[in-house]
Amino acid sequence: MLGACTGIDVDAVTSRRAEPDRFEVEVAADKVKDADGNRLVDIEVTCRIAFPAGSDGDAARAVLPKIAATSHDQLCTVGRTIELGTPVTARIE
Repeated sequence: MLGACTGIDVDAVTSRRAEPDRFEVEVAADKVKDADGNRLVDIEVTCRIAFPAGSDGDAARAVLPKIAATSHDQLCTVGRTIELGTPVTARIE
């Protein structure tokens, strides 16, 4: 879900300028099991995006770093929830 959330944010802004030739989002993490239980640490989101040559592609490439940072810092609710942490309630009905 984290990769999809980031990808949607990035695609929504960059594709207004140019359709990408390549658009891949990869999420990697290390799984640990310790006294606190199973969890993921060192989560990393990598975007591999290529745009066509020309002014439209240049415009998309120019905005890419800013939208990736904005997604991480403000927009992606999945990433923000993971990073800030929030209690989770398990319920059976």
